[in-house]
Amino acid sequence: MRSPRLPIPVIVLGLVTLCPLPGRAAADELVPKRGKAVQGAIVSQTNDEVVFNVYRSRNPGVTNPEHVLRLKMADVKRVEETPRPEVEIWRRLDVAKTADELVAAGQYARENKLKGEATLAFALALAQDPAHAEAMKGIGGRTKWDSERKGNPLLDPELAALLERYVAEPDGPARVMLQRTLKDASFAAKPYELERWRRSVLLPKGYERDRPLSYRSDVHAGAVYTIHVPAAYTPTRTWPLIIGLHGGGPDGKLGDEVVGSGPSAMNFYQRHAERHGYIVACPTALVAGWPNKQNEDFVRDLLTELKLLYHVDVDRVYLTGHSMGGFGTWGLAPRFLDDLAAVSPMAGGGGSASPYLATGTPVFIFHGADDAVVGPSGDRAVAKQFLDTTHDFVYTELDGVGHGFPDSVQQELFDFFAVRHRRDKKYKAAWPRSSFAGKVSQEEETYLGDPMAEIDGVAPDLKTWTAWLKLGGGRALAAVVALAEHQPEGAAAAVGKVLGTPAVPFTGRGYAARALGALQGEEGLAALRKAVVVEASKEQSFVAIECAQAIARRKDPEGTAALSRAVELWVGYYESHHMEPLAYSDWQRSVSVLTALCEAWADLATPESKPEVLGRSVVARVLALQHEVRVSERVPQDPAAARLALATALGRAYKGAEAPDVLWDKLLEALSNDAAAKSAAEGQRR
Repeated sequence: MRSPRLPIPVIVLGLVTLCPLPGRAAADELVPKRGKAVQGAIVSQTNDEVVFNVYRSRNPGVTNPEHVLRLKMADVKRVEETPRPEVEIWRRLDVAKTADELVAAGQYARENKLKGEATLAFALALAQDPAHAEAMKGIGGRTKWDSERKGNPLLDPELAALLERYVAEPDGPARVMLQRTLKDASFAAKPYELERWRRSVLLPKGYERDRPLSYRSDVHAGAVYTIHVPAAYTPTRTWPLIIGLHGGGPDGKLGDEVVGSGPSAMNFYQRHAERHGYIVACPTALVAGWPNKQNEDFVRDLLTELKLLYHVDVDRVYLTGHSMGGFGTWGLAPRFLDDLAAVSPMAGGGGSASPYLATGTPVFIFHGADDAVVGPSGDRAVAKQFLDTTHDFVYTELDGVGHGFPDSVQQELFDFFAVRHRRDKKYKAAWPRSSFAGKVSQEEETYLGDPMAEIDGVAPDLKTWTAWLKLGGGRALAAVVALAEHQPEGAAAAVGKVLGTPAVPFTGRGYAARALGALQGEEGLAALRKAVVVEASKEQSFVAIECAQAIARRKDPEGTAALSRAVELWVGYYESHHMEPLAYSDWQRSVSVLTALCEAWADLATPESKPEVLGRSVVARVLALQHEVRVSERVPQDPAAARLALATALGRAYKGAEAPDVLWDKLLEALSNDAAAKSAAEGQRR
């Protein structure tokens, strides 16, 4: 239910089974006076005409005559709306506002042999009106009602209030007392499960861009995801989860970069997710081509992380994606069907219907009829595989949208997901199931922390924090915060060793550099100067930026010389990746590192500094060549923004070093084709 009916919402409802049931209609039916009956979806119906889509889409924008039938009512023998009972019951529960409406939903479920859903509906009716005779009869009497209510916070407002108290309680011993109270109230969750609830309430809500993965972060070095958590999120209820795969493709001279990102995908989902109450996570592919094994393992571990950090309804997890993400959905979904309630490939290349027919997993497909980037033939072909089956699917094809993902389809997607839940033949009830259930594994302790640590009085120390740094990812970022706050003795030396250890993931080394920027000690400065000039590579780019910023923050008197050597290295990297036109990813990576190095150089610059090193490298070998940069038409890319930032940093560096006019003249000449960048550099001169 998107709008729980109790004063304190605790959990959202889950579905037990989604397979088409024997003998039940799989779709609406249109029977003409002449010709065969067809199944599909009623798009609209008036006294004069019926519009019917054989591919089950109710989107009125579909115009393909192979999909849409328009018949005058005078030519129709019968048109009948026959929704799937296992889907329709959740629509009815969602819109029910009174006990009578919930009882009606329960009777519908019982008539259609959906026993779990019937019990749930009658129980919810009794929670609203304990004296409702039809609800009591429907559930099977007082004994059955007492059994359903016992330990169920959705049916017991006092128990729900206890859970709210628990997650809001900051004092560990006080939570231990509440654990006993909850146990006495027949609430079955273990203490470590309750502590996951408590951990979850402390996480930020709303939009977070490029959050580093924590779970197995040492395996997935550099893995990030963008997440949206609804403002109404509370761990005292379960929430549906969508994994959204971004579009794009390979990029860079070596083909090892990725066009597209988690933030670009989130643009499709965030607004709807907030309104409908979904957690959405959009990972950024580690390599182009989502079905790659690296990406598969990343998505699998991302799912594990999200289920441990957020109170997810394990029967309401969905996978979708657009363009490259559509290909990825077709490619990855069959490997995740045990975890998914429904899948939705958008503007992809099609796949096979067989895995979905075998498991009963619902599928929503969308493609633009005039898509010139990825033609619709593949998705059309797989939609036809579903056409003559009783499978739960929808194929929406719109003309005039090209390779887009229009708002009407975004809404259609969320409407489709709203009433479809994971199939599990072994689970006979219909109450939602918590992702917080289950014992604490060694992996959870390592990558996310032991949820019982606070109650057990286990406090991390320098050894713990350096171990976190070695993992990279989100755990390393947490170590940075802790080290900066506690400033433990010997930290600079210990963290410096992490920074200088090649076996540590590059994110761990980068965060070690960030930590050194907040710590004191000569060992830290020496480690930063050494690390910033180790090499110029894709992986080292993050380390170089963090080292440069830390050197500047520490005001290292010897830092300028190290930064100058690093600039030479990264100009060489830029040249080694040059081609005509220059790939945007290679340009962006090179220039972002050079900008960070020049900004740090500027922070340390004095009249004794030697800006000539910047003039003969960055200006002469990067900016002055005025290379054309190739950009994607599908993903927003702005090479001018990176040039502007670099020009500004160089202007600051020249001013701090009191550069001679000849260097200024060459810089401004190199920027002559970019008025904004030239103005930004010249503005620093004044």
